[in-house]
Amino acid sequence: MTDRILRRNLLLAAPALALGLRAGRAAALECDQRERDYFSNRVLTNQEGQRVRFYDDVLRGRTVLIGWIFTSCPDACPLLAARSLAIADAAKEAGAPPRIVHLTTDPHRDTPAKLKAWAARFGNYEDWTLLTGGAGDLRDVAQRLGQAVDEARPDRHTTLMLAGNVGARRWMKLRPDVQPPAAAVQLTDLAAAPQVVDPTTCAG
Repeated sequence: MTDRILRRNLLLAAPALALGLRAGRAAALECDQRERDYFSNRVLTNQEGQRVRFYDDVLRGRTVLIGWIFTSCPDACPLLAARSLAIADAAKEAGAPPRIVHLTTDPHRDTPAKLKAWAARFGNYEDWTLLTGGAGDLRDVAQRLGQAVDEARPDRHTTLMLAGNVGARRWMKLRPDVQPPAAAVQLTDLAAAPQVVDPTTCAG
């Protein structure tokens, strides 16, 4: 008798469970679309010459460390690259390797080949994306990340780094003089943040 009641209850619960799963997937897709709309899906080009969509291919589902550089920069940009790699390596040792994302502020001169050669001077971090593309696309992406760039004056860019757990909608700013071990702790905490669960607010 007990087994028969249990089977009946499971059969009755199955449609509701399936409906709940479908609703959960729909909510996740809705939140994902909100993020895509916010960050944009501008098509840029990475250092391998591949065209990538900014949200879908670069940000989605990742913990990222973002900065702005240009390859002819004589001082701040090399320091920024070296510090980004040191932070990422320290975070990797702690079990939370981020994706490094560097966007050029000089798209007219920074070709994919130039970006790739420039990056090779600093190391070989396995998840490092350098992006160039149309000036308008890069300006739009920077604006959505709270920054302003001017391709006519590529040196006028922030040296702050942005760290984010995209799926958890958690972001922070890192100063370029932050010590890598301290930044790694912050990135590890960021990577451990719970993912979005509330479909009405798209918040964790």
